[in-house]
Amino acid sequence: MKTILITGASGFIGQKLTNNCFDGYNIITFNKGIISDSKKNCIHVRGDITDNRFLESVCNKYRPDFVIHCAGIAHQKIGTTDYNEYFRVNSQASENLAKASTTANPDVNFIFLSSISVYGETNLKSPVLEDNKCNPTSDYAHSKLDAENRLVKLFHGKQLKKLDILRLAPVYDSNWSRNLDIRVFAPGKTAYIKFGHGQQKMSAVSRSNLVDFIEFLIDNRQNFKGKACNTYNVCDEHFYSFKKIIKTFKQSQYQPDRVIVKIPLSFVWILTRLSGLVLKNKKKWLYSCYNKLAQDLIFSNKKMLDTGFKPAHTLTSVFK
Repeated sequence: MKTILITGASGFIGQKLTNNCFDGYNIITFNKGIISDSKKNCIHVRGDITDNRFLESVCNKYRPDFVIHCAGIAHQKIGTTDYNEYFRVNSQASENLAKASTTANPDVNFIFLSSISVYGETNLKSPVLEDNKCNPTSDYAHSKLDAENRLVKLFHGKQLKKLDILRLAPVYDSNWSRNLDIRVFAPGKTAYIKFGHGQQKMSAVSRSNLVDFIEFLIDNRQNFKGKACNTYNVCDEHFYSFKKIIKTFKQSQYQPDRVIVKIPLSFVWILTRLSGLVLKNKKKWLYSCYNKLAQDLIFSNKKMLDTGFKPAHTLTSVFK
């Protein structure tokens, strides 16, 4: 029976993966905290992803056939996490894990969860393809791109034989939708906000579609034709307008029905520019916040769909 190692197993994505528990596989979960829920084909290992010696011992003991690397520091509020910490956890630890796992099992398939934020938000041609030039605007996005580059370098150096990089669109679920909330809610969810005309479009991915795609990759990897190193934009089948998100939320049992307040995009532009004058070292990131609200951010999922995978879930089906 083959073995799957899941890092960040108590996180938003890792928890869902662990609960699915992949029939026909032994599951090793690696997490900093304690996981109370235990299933018969699951072994829980508690440790720090930045502890290289411990990573090596875990990989040598279990020799995973697949590594699903979910662990890392998510995008934090401005000023709460410094540049070096992002790179230590998101980038260096990813490289160390890849080295440890491929040393323990040269045929390991390494699946790395990255982000569409590596493309940045400026001058993007819609839809954004995987070979589009990357221009990250935040420390988080820089650390994810650096991790990708380190892993691809290991692949080209023949240290890593099988690599799948998943660039995730904003992930959501019915019980956690912050990636959507910040685009349509006022603070405290006191009202819905419609920026400009509200027809701005964005790609997103439901947590269930993401987990289904990872399972699909693992079950079908040997049947894929082409490169052993692949990068995929992972999104729902169709994109959503802000107006559609608000309408879906208002009809949902999971989100409040609130009044809609219209805010001109010119106001947001002025606010981000004034903030950039004060926080000069964060100017690029602040300007990107305006772009996220003012322009379409649509990412091509054709490469993902060409694998034969078809997303089963939509914004409406998740929140209805």
